[in-house]
Amino acid sequence: MVANKKRILAETKRLGTELLQSRAYVNNAPLLLSMLAASCSSSASAPTSAIAVASLTEALHCLQAFFVPLIRSGEFSASARKKAAENLLKGGRVGGEKGTEDGENDRAEAIYRSWVWDRYLEFSSTLVRIVAGHAIVPSFRIAALHSVMELVKNEVPGKFNNKLYFKLCSTLICSKGFSGNILGVFVSDYFKYPDVVYFTYSSIEQMSIKVNAKKLTGRTTVLARSEIMGVKCSVHDKIRNMFDVLVNLPTSASQEDQKTTDELLWGMTFFHKRQRSRLSKAWLSFLKLPLPLDIYKKVLAQLHKRVIPFLSNPILLSDFLTSSYNVGGLISVMALNGLFILITSHGLEYPDFYNKLYALLEPSIFVSKHRARFFELMDSSLKSSHLPAYLAAAFAKKLARLSLSAPPAGCLLVIAMVHNLLRRHPAINCLVHRDTRNTNTSGKETNTIKVADGRLGRDPFLASEPDTAKCNALESSLWEIETLRSHYCPAVSRFVASLETDLTVRRKTTEVAVSDFSSGSYSTIFAEEVSKRLKAVPLAFYQTVPTTLFPENPTDDFLGWRFGDNAVKEHNAEDGAVSHKHKNDHIASPVKPIRSDGESEQEHRNGHVASTCTLSNSKNESEQETVPPPSKKRK
Repeated sequence: MVANKKRILAETKRLGTELLQSRAYVNNAPLLLSMLAASCSSSASAPTSAIAVASLTEALHCLQAFFVPLIRSGEFSASARKKAAENLLKGGRVGGEKGTEDGENDRAEAIYRSWVWDRYLEFSSTLVRIVAGHAIVPSFRIAALHSVMELVKNEVPGKFNNKLYFKLCSTLICSKGFSGNILGVFVSDYFKYPDVVYFTYSSIEQMSIKVNAKKLTGRTTVLARSEIMGVKCSVHDKIRNMFDVLVNLPTSASQEDQKTTDELLWGMTFFHKRQRSRLSKAWLSFLKLPLPLDIYKKVLAQLHKRVIPFLSNPILLSDFLTSSYNVGGLISVMALNGLFILITSHGLEYPDFYNKLYALLEPSIFVSKHRARFFELMDSSLKSSHLPAYLAAAFAKKLARLSLSAPPAGCLLVIAMVHNLLRRHPAINCLVHRDTRNTNTSGKETNTIKVADGRLGRDPFLASEPDTAKCNALESSLWEIETLRSHYCPAVSRFVASLETDLTVRRKTTEVAVSDFSSGSYSTIFAEEVSKRLKAVPLAFYQTVPTTLFPENPTDDFLGWRFGDNAVKEHNAEDGAVSHKHKNDHIASPVKPIRSDGESEQEHRNGHVASTCTLSNSKNESEQETVPPPSKKRK
């Protein structure tokens, strides 16, 4: 088997060498093409052995070396092919001035060029199928991709062959052969050229229009099934492939492209403007497709940094972003970033912006993946001093209510947000200094707060009301913040003290950076507490630094102490030794002596004391404890 494959490899090299040496061996080209076509046919198994792949690669390189010089010479340009077709129609007679022999030569040359051109078209189509083949060895596919791009570069002299390049892009994106290896070759080797980037955007726009038209009309407008080796992917897979290409395309000129001479400056500027327009059309066409949920989220995450700054007219994204903002949940949180840029930088008017933002304040927002950016944008949205007092009060009250069920990191974030709102909007400081009782003219205290059911102390705030103007936030108070003084987390209870200062005096207070708290979690709070240097801490003495929390032998760190089962065993052993000694010495247990009838109380007490002393002396003797005599007699 191996010998047969080696023979095929040697035969392939011989055919290629003869093809490149003389026109007499031009019939070797169909033989080499049949080898390439067999490798990507759906019925045959794809070659996997190294020798088989080497044979195919050799055939590919030989055919490329045969066709590329012919294309560069201009013999197969559009005008030359048109002239050859006219010669075939006229039978080789050009103006009647040439003889029969010259006419036959021209006709033969025209037939040869037409035949070679047909073989070239077959070669380019085969290369495209190889690139899109999902079962072919990646190294052979990459070699075929380089050959196709060489044909794109040289087929039309001085121009980019967009027809062949669009065929390559559409076939690759609409097949299951689209992979990270092929995309990586595009990014590293070809997306650095502005013309490739420009026509890639153009191809994405055309494919998006065709996919959208197929969805609306139900007609097949994509490539034929035979052109993609019989393996077609679903619409969602095509959309995923197009998104992968779009996000990997460079959005602006590189530094090497910007270092141009004065003669090329105007041309490069004009080309970049056209590329900016093509980028806008490609993205706008792509966003009209039925995006799957995973791509929908990725698009919203990329719009504000990779799309909006480079669009020719970013306001065209307003419909897409507002509809996404109205969805609710995580989609609305992710759409807030792009919508905020359109409102603040491009003059978009969205009257219901704050009510939609208010509706996103739910307990789940504190554990959301994008909570950091969300709270930073919300803090920026509430910076304007022209906001009405009821709006600022509604956000402060809603955040305070959420702090009752928020994790410690969320409570810190809420306190920071409320601190900034109270400082920016002095009109809502009544939420902090709310006096619920007032004295009337008769000297009696009366309730001045509207109560829903007549009971004093009921909070008039309507947490379930979606309209900020109807939630009665200004009539309530921030009693939730007061409860945080007793929070179990010390960091939260300490941070509440920052609200005790008079925040209306702006020159004596500063805003709190929300970004310092927006990404907080249990781990960050614990790390901050551990990193603090305390002035007074309880001390413990260790002869050696402990390496474990619970050592195997606790007595190593606490000399003179007894722990656990060892102390119990030692105690039982001592009791057993004492009992055994008492049994041998016939010592009775210390029981209370019985008083006789003729014995006085004093005599009974003296006898009991003597008995106890005797027992104590016997116990000391049994334990064999020796006590040294005192050096000096106490006075």
